[in-house]
Amino acid sequence: MLKLKRYAGLSAVALFSFYLPMLNTPAGRGQHPTVMSGNPVSGRNVFINRGCIKCHSVRGYGGKIGPDLSRIGMGKSFLQIAGSLWNHASGMSNMMQLRGVARPSLTPEEMSNLIFYLYYLNYDERGDVIAGRNLFSQKGCINCHSVRGTGSRVGPPLDNYQKYSEPLSVAQAMWNHSPRMTAKMAELGINSPEFKTKEMGNLLAFISTPAARQIPNRKSVLTGDPSSGRRLFAQKGCARCHSINGRRGAEGPDLASDRSYQSITDVAGAMWNHRLQMSSKMQQAGIARPTFSGNEMADIIAYIYLARYTDKRGDAARGERLFVEKGCAECHSLGQGQKVGPDLSASGALSSPASLMAAMWNHAPEMERVAQERGLSWPKLEGDEMRDMVEYIKFYVKASAKK
Repeated sequence: MLKLKRYAGLSAVALFSFYLPMLNTPAGRGQHPTVMSGNPVSGRNVFINRGCIKCHSVRGYGGKIGPDLSRIGMGKSFLQIAGSLWNHASGMSNMMQLRGVARPSLTPEEMSNLIFYLYYLNYDERGDVIAGRNLFSQKGCINCHSVRGTGSRVGPPLDNYQKYSEPLSVAQAMWNHSPRMTAKMAELGINSPEFKTKEMGNLLAFISTPAARQIPNRKSVLTGDPSSGRRLFAQKGCARCHSINGRRGAEGPDLASDRSYQSITDVAGAMWNHRLQMSSKMQQAGIARPTFSGNEMADIIAYIYLARYTDKRGDAARGERLFVEKGCAECHSLGQGQKVGPDLSASGALSSPASLMAAMWNHAPEMERVAQERGLSWPKLEGDEMRDMVEYIKFYVKASAKK
């Protein structure tokens, strides 16, 4: 029997039922963004109960036949993952058949929840407490603050923040108090620290993790809601400088395109690193520097984190070419009635990425059988090829509807 206790690492998302704004429509085109939903906790149940765990592991726990899926979603959009799943569908079917593993059929909801589970495995990735303790000294935090009696008394002891089990509460306080902290560091001649990938997570783990073990009635502020975060992103003025997939502000970088952060604490570290530039820009533009309370930072960071997985608008012309080159046109038509496979212009599978993934997964064995009968090789989809073909089919359907 596989031991699943270590999956308790998802406790930070136990209350989540997320609605991810997929902002795949360029600003000014007057179209509404597609909304995807997914529950990572339900996705964990799909992973276990539908048998994925028999072949795949997550953070080392589970089957060893296929790759560990804990990193599979990093940096890939929903349709890029769909392409990867398609590429390996035939091989997975053969392996399951050889090992006598029943091939599960998945509903669109189950597929969506499963992908959200993979995305959120790294959302609240906890840092290394020992590395964080070293960073507390190396980054100069110890010159102003103390933790458990070690350090300076220039600033307040950080033990007060140990009542929170989630490190984003500390990051929120750092942002809110950064003007005073920056002034004090300048006064004392202390260089302002910058944080590389994972360093902020490690530092916050050192400050906050002991509390999760020691304080029974600890508070938790990390229940980030990306829907609320999307609203706050505008209300707090973030959208005046930053864009999300090309929408809204253009002064600062597009936050959905940044691949340098891999977890929420990486986002918090990036905010700290750029706080002086942001404050200067806001002052020049006459924008009041925002502060955050309650869950506000967690909500905004949840929104930013999920936006990076958005599928941007595809290239319909390239998709048309790929539809033929990849052999899809051998079995499927668009508007000319059913061939071997269904007419894709009338297929409900394109109603959402999850519906498409579920349909392709569920029908892969039949498609493989037909491909073998016709002597067709299993097509491989790289990069954004899946996205471009979906865009082509949608373009065809829209154009047909206008006739």
